[in-house]
Amino acid sequence: MRIKKFHGKSFKEVLETVKQDLGPDAVILSSNSRKDNFSGETLIEITAAIDEKESLSINTLNLESPDGELLKELEKLKIEVSLLRESVSKLFPSLNDKSLSSLYNFLIKNNIEPHLALILIEKAKDLNELREVIKGEIRISEKPFSEEKGFIFYGLPGVGKTTTVYKMIRSLREKNEKIMVLSLDDRISAVAALKEMALKLKCETRIVREPKELYRIIHKEIGKRKILIDTPGDGNISFAAELKSILKDVPIRKCLVVDATISKQTAFSALKSLDSTSIDCIGFSKIDLSSSYGNLYNISVLSGKPVSFLSLGAYGETSSRVMPPDSIKNLVVGGVCAN
Repeated sequence: MRIKKFHGKSFKEVLETVKQDLGPDAVILSSNSRKDNFSGETLIEITAAIDEKESLSINTLNLESPDGELLKELEKLKIEVSLLRESVSKLFPSLNDKSLSSLYNFLIKNNIEPHLALILIEKAKDLNELREVIKGEIRISEKPFSEEKGFIFYGLPGVGKTTTVYKMIRSLREKNEKIMVLSLDDRISAVAALKEMALKLKCETRIVREPKELYRIIHKEIGKRKILIDTPGDGNISFAAELKSILKDVPIRKCLVVDATISKQTAFSALKSLDSTSIDCIGFSKIDLSSSYGNLYNISVLSGKPVSFLSLGAYGETSSRVMPPDSIKNLVVGGVCAN
């Protein structure tokens, strides 16, 4: 076997040299880039090999035969794979660095999408820098949740919309805010939960059955108290589309509640099915039940919507609370949620 090193300014240039010298059957053993000590330019180095006993030149084959056609196709594939390797190397050269490779693996284990992880390690060289990069990448709502005039909560069944309402009331109560809770869910279980909430937290609650009635109540009460609106859960989050025109002129934040324990596939499927103009922000629930927090970052970035809050704790628990959205950076990097 004959082994030889080749140098050039680009992979394409070096591959042509390899082809001319060793022939199309040459095997690429390794490739890397380095800086020339004199010129300072980046040079590509490829180590290639050829088994001279078994190698055949294109010229020795009949290119019109099936073997010749196959050889030509293999040659094209070799070049395409090498060019792809060159493109990846140029886009993400940091993966050659062992410390950054470890950082990349850390992000993947925390469920960060691979392409987002690659972008992050291009901007951050260690965990401390990573916190700041994540903070800069995630959009945060301009106002803290406690300063908003109200919210309407949408989401898939079981994501914790009603529990989010409960936690929000408890947090607002600490600031002596007056609160009204409206519910568009008239199922018996939902009505019972609403009545229990009214007794526990001493707030006014109403079941709303018509969109026009919802509009009228909001305009009448919005200047007097905070308004929190619960909606039924359904797979298509249809209430967001139905109420889009009715709520366009009211100062109520239209919030998609996302379960922090939900799978990436389910979360992305929900986002794709949702009219993005029908929601203003995202709130994450069940933070304390999640084993990893990379999905918070994935959804925050891919949705393009600002995050308004995170919430943890079960319905009725005194420890349940609402957290500010900038906690995401510590959750992703630290991986621990304080209960």
